[in-house]
Amino acid sequence: MRIGRWVWLVAGLTACGFEPAGDVAMSAPTEYRDWYAKTEACSGLSGSFDRIRWYEVPGDGFDCPGGRCAGRWNTDHRIYISSAYRDNEMVVRHEMLHDLIGKPGHPDPPFGKECPLTWATWHEGS
Repeated sequence: MRIGRWVWLVAGLTACGFEPAGDVAMSAPTEYRDWYAKTEACSGLSGSFDRIRWYEVPGDGFDCPGGRCAGRWNTDHRIYISSAYRDNEMVVRHEMLHDLIGKPGHPDPPFGKECPLTWATWHEGS
């Protein structure tokens, strides 16, 4: 009985997904690989850039469970970026860092001094 409930809970959680309206699969621009390497370096973590699936969402933001987003990472390695922020290094690297740490939230470290990838901490060239 306990195992059955556990399987249902896990299946229910993994079935929950997030896909903003109007998203379109995109190829990552070449500079994203450099940004990924910078994000690995500042965080001390390593991952696989090639596992990320990229999606562009039209406009300057999109609705997320917590409000409006410029970008969003999902546990299935999907990253959604609004078209207005597609070339914004901080926004893109912020989502890459979520992929590297494998969870939502902004733990410090690596967010903060090590990887200043939030609106409050970002300075060009971080």
